[in-house]
Amino acid sequence: MMTRRIFALLVGIDRYRAAGQLQGCHNDVLAVRDYLQVRAGVSDPRAIRLLANEDATRSAVIAGLREHLGQAGPGDTALFWFSGHGSWAAVPKELSHLEPSGQMQTLVCHDSRHDEVPDLYDKELLLLCDEIAGTGAHLAVVLDSCHSQSATRDLVRYAPASTTPPRLEALLPQLRRVLTRPPAQHVALAACRTDETAGETWADGRAYGLFSWSLLSAMRRLAPSATYRDLLVAARCEVERQSRQQVPQLEPVTPGIADQPFLGGRVTLPAIGIRMRRIRGEWEIDAGSCHGLSLPSAAQDVRVAVPGPLLREARIVRVHPGRSVVEPLGWEPDEDTQYPVVLSRVPMPRVTVAVDGVHRSAADPVLTALASAAPGGGPSAHVRPVEGDDERSADLLLDVHLPDRVRIRDADGFPLCAELAVDDGGRRAVLALEHLARVHQIKALVNPISGLAGAVGMELVEARPGESTAPAYRPPLLPAGDGTLHLRYRWEQGTWRPPTVFVQLRNNSGRKLFFVLLNITERHRVHATLFAGDHVAPGHVGAALYGRAVEFTIPAGDPVQPGARTRDWLLLLAAEEQFSSAPFELPAIEDISADRRRSPLAVAGLLGRLGLAAVHRDAGAAGTGASDWITLAVPVVTEVPAGRGAHLAGERR
Repeated sequence: MMTRRIFALLVGIDRYRAAGQLQGCHNDVLAVRDYLQVRAGVSDPRAIRLLANEDATRSAVIAGLREHLGQAGPGDTALFWFSGHGSWAAVPKELSHLEPSGQMQTLVCHDSRHDEVPDLYDKELLLLCDEIAGTGAHLAVVLDSCHSQSATRDLVRYAPASTTPPRLEALLPQLRRVLTRPPAQHVALAACRTDETAGETWADGRAYGLFSWSLLSAMRRLAPSATYRDLLVAARCEVERQSRQQVPQLEPVTPGIADQPFLGGRVTLPAIGIRMRRIRGEWEIDAGSCHGLSLPSAAQDVRVAVPGPLLREARIVRVHPGRSVVEPLGWEPDEDTQYPVVLSRVPMPRVTVAVDGVHRSAADPVLTALASAAPGGGPSAHVRPVEGDDERSADLLLDVHLPDRVRIRDADGFPLCAELAVDDGGRRAVLALEHLARVHQIKALVNPISGLAGAVGMELVEARPGESTAPAYRPPLLPAGDGTLHLRYRWEQGTWRPPTVFVQLRNNSGRKLFFVLLNITERHRVHATLFAGDHVAPGHVGAALYGRAVEFTIPAGDPVQPGARTRDWLLLLAAEEQFSSAPFELPAIEDISADRRRSPLAVAGLLGRLGLAAVHRDAGAAGTGASDWITLAVPVVTEVPAGRGAHLAGERR
């Protein structure tokens, strides 16, 4: 049988001849190349063509698509990854039938708009993708650029629209017939909608595209069977932690090619119980940056541990693409033994806040209170003020538009709570900032090297009137193209009825696992009332609310009217040992108070200790052992449709 081949064309452009400069695009494609070589088993260097900066001209990109990816045949996989500017450009009048609006989305190549070199038009890219997929190859396209949906960051990957149409001769001659036959099918993952901009972020001391980094993070920690749809949902959750103005997209949305494994399932994960061994005079583990481990720093103490009742940990001191060097802590391993290990401590740096607004002095009481907010009178253990260049990447903004009040916004300027007075010395604002930081830390709790990847699943199934249990035959609801599961109210008998669903938690592994399901609401409440904690047997399903239907509603006090909407974040925690959900519990932000007591420190399970670390900055007792764990998030939006008679949203498998 012929061996499946993978061909990749990776384009990353930071330097342009006639467009603004970027920072993270080259880093994006270097990280993708490392991932393909280490995780996807692409050992032949000729299979990966990387075009960066001056090498990524329009003609070179087109040649790479045709000549390099064109080598892929039936059963092979072709990957096109573009990180750079996206834009719009005017369409020559001879091609106005292709785009009645007069503008097409474009990818901006290094030499685009210089010496009459046009952008790469979306219809040209569609034509080239058609040629590749038409050979029978499986084609995946990833676009980390502005306006990138349907084109098949601060610093954003956007170039102003080009209003002068190019000469027709400068475009691909086949463009005249691009719509004369149905295009071959391929799957595309885009950084944002057509009217949005794609941002950059900082990770491990370098700039990356927010979408590229989020998608790579999802690819690293999910199982080889993860589909494009699964990856988009996971990447969407990661993007949402940093931005509300960028919504990744998946095409096509309908069941089919998007439900195939990424790259045909060629990605490999480290074996369960990652191995720690003595080699080259050092202890190392067989997992590195390509598996999701971050470079350690003074604020990021990352550890692994040998599973068992006794805690035998090792600190990660150096990270390479496929391996990491570790230092045993307080014990002496046998140099002739290979030890299985799991992640026992994850980095939880403080959430950063910057001051923004005309009355900056109004924030002084808040900053002073933050400097003594810790129980011992030291600086807040949850929130760290930043200024200068660091303000651009702050997680939260302290908006001081009035001299005596402040507003807390996210990095995109979205308000997170009501306005707060500062006449109490800023204490109420500090409580709100620390609360939001705690919620942020819970959302960010992920295990990049879990051996439980693919072992758990969460499904929402439509509940119809009169049903007391989920029908076995009914397929789960599918997320939309943006990775979010949308639920809609129904107009029935003169009133709006909230959507109801059955929430099912699947244990796909061969071992018993302990599950907790957290619901993080738009009012920043964290609770486990849906599934507070229980064991789920191998191959079995746990049901939220003991199998009853779950009702998703607009928050109490808000009018249920067309256009109303709310957002929930369902976070499934699963571990090989029992743990408590209590450390994760937080009230809604309007219910926080200064006399709130910390949860008891005597919690069971590694995830319980991680919950204390996230919520209370206290990891609890360190003398107990470690076990493997994993998290899985699903964002849910509940909305009242503009028209009556709308039905529960969601396509079905």
